[in-house]
Amino acid sequence: MANNYGARLAEALRLAQKERQDLADGIGVSVQAIGQVIAGKTKALTAENSALAAIFLGVDMFWLATGIGDAKTMTMPPRQWPFRVSIEAFLAVPEEEQNRIGEYVEFCVNKWHAAHPTKKQKA
Repeated sequence: MANNYGARLAEALRLAQKERQDLADGIGVSVQAIGQVIAGKTKALTAENSALAAIFLGVDMFWLATGIGDAKTMTMPPRQWPFRVSIEAFLAVPEEEQNRIGEYVEFCVNKWHAAHPTKKQKA
């Protein structure tokens, strides 16, 4: 069992068959930062980057953060990512563009709800 964060991150990379550079590109950090975490020179990524890393690598967020549980038992609902494009492809897009995509999706959802009002819908 991987008993520290860096070892769990290395195990998650192995399980996902990804390289450090893939993860760095996928979550928007430097490959050196990934290397420092794995080497134990820093304890962990930020909470946000750790969650993004877990999603990108397809491992359980709680396991990556704590070592408790199983790497492959995902605690996220299976429909968390409802789009046909993979989360990996989306995370490879620059953050500014991700924000624009999110705004467009929000616009489309709001437009649909405006055209299809229901009594249960909350503002």
